[in-house]
Amino acid sequence: MNKTIEPTSYTNEFTEFVKQGIGNYFIGTGYPNSNILFIGKESAIPPTNEVGLKWYNENASTWMKHIKNNTCECLEYPVDEQNPLRKGWGRNTWSKYQKLIDYIFEKKSNSFEVNFLKYAFTTEINDSPSKKTSIADKSNLKNRKKLLKNSEFIQSFPVIILACSNYIINNDETREIDDIFDVTYDGDEEGKFFFSSGNWFFTHHNKKQSKLVIHTRQLSADVKDEMLQKMASIIRKHLIDNDLYEL
Repeated sequence: MNKTIEPTSYTNEFTEFVKQGIGNYFIGTGYPNSNILFIGKESAIPPTNEVGLKWYNENASTWMKHIKNNTCECLEYPVDEQNPLRKGWGRNTWSKYQKLIDYIFEKKSNSFEVNFLKYAFTTEINDSPSKKTSIADKSNLKNRKKLLKNSEFIQSFPVIILACSNYIINNDETREIDDIFDVTYDGDEEGKFFFSSGNWFFTHHNKKQSKLVIHTRQLSADVKDEMLQKMASIIRKHLIDNDLYEL
């Protein structure tokens, strides 16, 4: 399990990613030195949420301040009645990320609490906030994917969870996941996990078996616990096999 972040330990790769992002792109949130990266669809921030959009647009510059001041953003907090996550807790993405991290590290968190940010970093494959995927501006997906492919920071994670469904594809004609993350699909016998039409994931590894990339749906709503538990067991084994699982 990852230790509490030491502010002075920001890597050169992360610093460069942040530096280039100021005024250009969204960085993310969580623990930059963790072993697990979540890549979701897009931030669920509606255009009417001025506070949320301000946080999003200033994300890169805020991270640069943390780097310069040897500080860090808040990685653990209660989801109280005033927290906007409270109403949808148990079905929203943050609560599913929390549950998956709890399963990976075989721990039990409080019912309404965010602490998964201490053990993972999160970002989005679509740099265009929207409350609903159906109306999100997806015109910059190609450039965002190129950015992720070329980022040493993004590529450094030994576990990457692509919780973005058809925003990225691997099929007979197009192998985006293979190309962007330098991995290969494990094949249907070992890499395909199907629980229902809306609950599935596929696993991919690099040649050295040091990187695990999981492609799945957006983790929210009716995601089955059974699927999260299986995913967690695969991630835990990968971390153990690569001497990255710390208790």
